[in-house]
Amino acid sequence: MPIISIKFIQDVVATPEQKKELVIKMTDTFVSVLGDVVRPFTYCLVEEVPVGQWGIAGVPMPDLPYLIGPEHAKVIETSNQMMRDAIAQMAEQGGDAAEASAA
Repeated sequence: MPIISIKFIQDVVATPEQKKELVIKMTDTFVSVLGDVVRPFTYCLVEEVPVGQWGIAGVPMPDLPYLIGPEHAKVIETSNQMMRDAIAQMAEQGGDAAEASAA
């Protein structure tokens, strides 16, 4: 039995009407890939996690204002810079490997 799981922050992300639409469209998308045979067995769960009971990168998230504030923006920028550095390092290593194989 396929299970589609959607999780939201409680009372923040989606209205009841949007949740119903997600159940329909997510199921339809799933069936469009796997075929109509799976529709009767496809469960779509919309779960809401209460504010304060979830986190990102090991940091408990207190509320929506935190997510749009400067402290979280700094966390995101730091993460983005780490990814840029890692990508640059992989590109350099890839270039070194290509030069070694050409020699």
